[in-house]
Amino acid sequence: MYLHIKFILLSILLVIATIVFSCFVVQRYHSKIPIINQMFTESAKKANSDAEEISPYDGLKPENNNPKGIYYKDRVLVLMYHDLSPEPKDAGTLSVVNFEKQLELMRDNNFQWITMSEYTDFILHSAPVPDNAVLLTFDDGYESFYTYAYPLLKKYQAPASNFLIVNAIDNPEYKGIPKVTWEQVELMHRNGIEFFSHTYDSHKYAKTDSSGTEETAMLAGRIYLNDQQRQETEEEYKQRITKDLKQANDILQQKLGIQNHVLAFPFGGFSKTLLDLCGQLGMDVTLTVKMGLNKPGQTNGFRLNTGGMANDPALQLSLMKHAEKRLGSIQFDEGPRTRHYYTLKALLVLAAVAALWLWSGWRLLEERRRAMSLYEVKVWLE
Repeated sequence: MYLHIKFILLSILLVIATIVFSCFVVQRYHSKIPIINQMFTESAKKANSDAEEISPYDGLKPENNNPKGIYYKDRVLVLMYHDLSPEPKDAGTLSVVNFEKQLELMRDNNFQWITMSEYTDFILHSAPVPDNAVLLTFDDGYESFYTYAYPLLKKYQAPASNFLIVNAIDNPEYKGIPKVTWEQVELMHRNGIEFFSHTYDSHKYAKTDSSGTEETAMLAGRIYLNDQQRQETEEEYKQRITKDLKQANDILQQKLGIQNHVLAFPFGGFSKTLLDLCGQLGMDVTLTVKMGLNKPGQTNGFRLNTGGMANDPALQLSLMKHAEKRLGSIQFDEGPRTRHYYTLKALLVLAAVAALWLWSGWRLLEERRRAMSLYEVKVWLE
């Protein structure tokens, strides 16, 4: 009877283990199965569509000023800005009026601005930071930072950091929104603004195959080499991004006399290879564009996008006050390596359960054969 119950329990466990393993396999390799891949693609599109409709500000309302409020401790909220304009015409541009309103509300509600040096000491060495600590960061080195943001930062005595696309500075061939000049950078740097790398010239997307339908942020993955009609190797990818990052760092050190230990990933894209190389190059702290709240040891950091034409400073402040609840538990998604590890682990568990099930089944059959033999002998003797 004991073997019979054990076999039934192992059978149930085997079914569960098979289902779990199958789920991991489908999730890991669905792209190789057209019908299943189509289902995943449609589900992903719907999920992304739903995500676009969900705002981190949903359910929040403007709140009264609280000059002595404490909203989080031993955490840092990193804010991300791009372009500023008195009259924004692009969705990613923040109005100068709203930027000043943000600064005013942060000041009046006991948020404490810190420098990048304080932030890196906090991340790497668990150095103390004030309650409600905030780090202000700007991407791309737009001219509007010098024209509009810098005067307001001085007015409110707020430290800030700007991540430069180094090859775009004083480069008349670089297209797009006008950038700051080295003369402006050096002036602001002497007055407390910190500058770091946003790559030398990798703030772009590039195709990953001959069809051109798939693209990746240039720093985040292997790209397609048109002249050689192939995708670059992993080693070529490492050499390319190492050259880019070193070139940016060398120029920043030459111009500003500082070693760059921080990198903001263009478009927030990164890979394990990229993170490993950053460590080798002494860039101990990196920043993405995924919102969240940072704690000691979070070397690849979260940032809250607080720029844009649709920004509402009052709702943003409410989110900042509730950052611990709304943003404090956010983590990065598992990468392919982690999913592969779980798939392998599920396979080992399935194999172990299957082996026990077969052994138990064999024992049960043997027991039944013995019972049958004894029964036949008993019948024969009678």
